[in-house]
Amino acid sequence: MKGNQSKIHLYHRTSQEPVTQRLLVISRYVENLRRLSRLADRTGRGELGTALVEVAGCLERMSYDIAVSEYSTIILRRAAKLVGTVEGLVEREAKLAVLH
Repeated sequence: MKGNQSKIHLYHRTSQEPVTQRLLVISRYVENLRRLSRLADRTGRGELGTALVEVAGCLERMSYDIAVSEYSTIILRRAAKLVGTVEGLVEREAKLAVLH
């Protein structure tokens, strides 16, 4: 009997973990996009900053739908690419602005 209980507990726990982990990842992406938006505004890229805030808001509003979607991995991978690309661009410009 104990073996069956542990299997049920393990199944319940692992079935919820991916959604919870995806929600956490989305939350971190939203935070990073908002941080990058502020940095873009400071470096004179207001249009980029506005676009990043919009993307962050969409991710936040749709976070649960994304987390449970069969396409969540693809969406999160593309969001990660966006964060990385914008981070490279904006942080490089911020460093140049400080140097000049």
